[in-house]
Amino acid sequence: MNRIKILEIGDMQNGFTREDGNLYVPGAKDLISPANEFLRRVGNDVFDLVLVVLDTHFREEYRESEEARQFPLHCEYGTRDWELSIALPGLRNTRYLMKNNFSMWADPVQRDLSFTDPAKKVAYENLFHILDDPRDPTERTPRDEFLDAINPGGASAEIEVILMGVASDYCNRYSMEGWLSLGARVTILQDLTKGIGKETHEILSEDRYRRVVPDRLRAIGWKDHLREPADA
Repeated sequence: MNRIKILEIGDMQNGFTREDGNLYVPGAKDLISPANEFLRRVGNDVFDLVLVVLDTHFREEYRESEEARQFPLHCEYGTRDWELSIALPGLRNTRYLMKNNFSMWADPVQRDLSFTDPAKKVAYENLFHILDDPRDPTERTPRDEFLDAINPGGASAEIEVILMGVASDYCNRYSMEGWLSLGARVTILQDLTKGIGKETHEILSEDRYRRVVPDRLRAIGWKDHLREPADA
């Protein structure tokens, strides 16, 4: 059976990880330095795909979103809040997914919005697509079509996902659940995650995940992951 190994970097953006961010996750600034070190040290041939997920909101629609009921506008496209707080070292096959929902697996909903900035209109149309560049993509594939292409039929390969980023109890949780529903194995780098109300170890101890821990869902430190053999 073929094996596909994916590194997912979730929402490591200024809005969440800088203290002046619009939705700072307490303690998340302390993830930036070790996350950069991990990305520098990981081999370029370790992952078949590096998926950078970007929370991407638009002032023109935010007040109508589910998130607006709980949180202020954050990670607005084109602002410093939206930019990554980490340095990507050019790992091979790096792709991006922009989402305006807690879950990267949500069904895309396109509202009829009026944008004065044409770049924002293009970005809005690119939500929930896999892109080679979130600002000026030359490759643009719908999320599900992309996943079908890397794993035709949904059962021909063993998918392993390594997950890092924020927030443990929101976007990370939804991401993890989506991968598990596709039959993937998920490893969370627990010291490269931070939660708003719950940390990774608390989430994995919930009864709902007991049936998949530890066979298909586990949490380890990033240094322990680097020490694991490639075929672990």
